[in-house]
Amino acid sequence: MACKNRYSGSVDKCKNIAQHNYDLVENNINEITDVKIDGNLLGVIDNTFVSPLTDEEICKYLKALKNVERSTFVNWSSRGTKEAKTALKKAEDALCKNLKKPTCEESLADDPDLQAAKAECDNDPTKTWSMSRCECRANSSEEVAAQPEKEIYGCLDPTATNYYCIKNDCVDNKPPEGIVDVTCEYEQELAVENKYLFCNADECTNETPGERVTPTNDIASWMNNGALDNDHIYDVKAGIKKVIEKVIPKGIFLKSKKGFYTRPLSKQLINEFANALTVTVFNTKFNKDNSYKTFPYTKVTVYGGNSQPMGQFRIEPNKDRNGESDSIKEITMRDSSTTLNNRFREEVGTEILNPNHESGMIKLFGPGGDFEDVRFTVKDGKIVTEDIKEGLGLVLQEEPIGLAKLLK
Repeated sequence: MACKNRYSGSVDKCKNIAQHNYDLVENNINEITDVKIDGNLLGVIDNTFVSPLTDEEICKYLKALKNVERSTFVNWSSRGTKEAKTALKKAEDALCKNLKKPTCEESLADDPDLQAAKAECDNDPTKTWSMSRCECRANSSEEVAAQPEKEIYGCLDPTATNYYCIKNDCVDNKPPEGIVDVTCEYEQELAVENKYLFCNADECTNETPGERVTPTNDIASWMNNGALDNDHIYDVKAGIKKVIEKVIPKGIFLKSKKGFYTRPLSKQLINEFANALTVTVFNTKFNKDNSYKTFPYTKVTVYGGNSQPMGQFRIEPNKDRNGESDSIKEITMRDSSTTLNNRFREEVGTEILNPNHESGMIKLFGPGGDFEDVRFTVKDGKIVTEDIKEGLGLVLQEEPIGLAKLLK
C-alpha cells in the first residue's frame, strides 16, 4: 500500500531524493532471507531507529524498500521468505509512520492545480487561503481561538484515518492542547490479485450475500482505543496463515496446475489467502454497525481475473475469537458441481495430473457419483465435454465412487 504520509494529491514527498543502496541476504537455495539497507538489516529498521531520522533519510529507505519489492531482478514475491516479507513490511510501516506529511508549502511548490486554486482564492476578498488545511475558506467575522474554549474530542494518533488534524486546523500537524483523545480508526491494505468471495451458502458467487475481497477492495479497517498493539493485524495474519499452511490439497488436479489445485499449495497463494481472510476478519470484527464475536462465514470461493475458479474452501472458526490470531480453527478444500463446471469450461483438452485416476473420475462424474451434475468427464487422460460423457455412461456400471475415496 502507498505510504499515506509520502503523498499529498500529486505531490510526492520523496521526489528527487535518491534511494539508499541495498544488499540481498540469500540462503543456499536462492531464497532472500533478509535485506540490508545502507548496511542495516530489516529488523533494525523499527520505530526507535527511524524516529530520529530526517524526512530525507526516511525517503531514502522507503525508496530502497520499494525497489526491492518491484525489481524484476530481485523477484521478491517468489524469492523472499515469509519472515523477510514480514520484516520488510514492518520496516516500511515504521518509516511511513515517522515521515511527516507534505506541508502546504511543499504541495504548492509542485502542484499546478493547487497553485491555481490558491491564486483564485487570493483574488476573492470574501475568502482566505488556509495554510494549515491547504484549502480556500470563507472569511469569518469571528477570530479563531488559538486554543479550544470548550472540551473538544479527537483522535491524537497521526497514523489514524480519523486523526484530529486531518479535518481541523493544526499548526505543524499537531493538535492544540486540551483535545480529549478518543478511539482512533485505522486502515491497512493487504493486497490480493484474485477475488475472494466469503459466504454461508453452498456456492459463493457475486450474487450471494457475504464479504468480497478483491484487488480494488482489500482494505482492513479497525478501531483501537489503545487496547490493541500496533502490530495486531500482522499477528492475526500470522495466526491465520499457519492454519492455511496446514490445508491438505484435494480435488481434481490437472497438469495446468492453476490456483490452489496444486500439490503443495503455492506459497504466494497461501500468503494472499491469509491477506484476504485477515481483511475479512477485521472488517467483520471491527464493523461499527455490526461486530461479530465469531467469524461469520463458513465458505469461500476464489476466482482469478478471468472469473475462472481458483479454489474452494470450508472455514471452521473458533467461537468468540474473531479478530484474534486464533480466529480460525480449520480450513479444508472442497468442491462442488457448479465450481467444477465453471472450472472445466476453460480446461477442455487439459490432461489430468494422474492418469491412474481416470476411471475413478469418470465414476465421480457419472450417474450416482458425487458430482453427476458436472457436464464434463475424462477420456484418454483429458477433460472432455458432456457429449462424450454420455457415451461413457454405459462403460462404467460399477459402484459409483466418492471424491474422498478417489483422492485417498
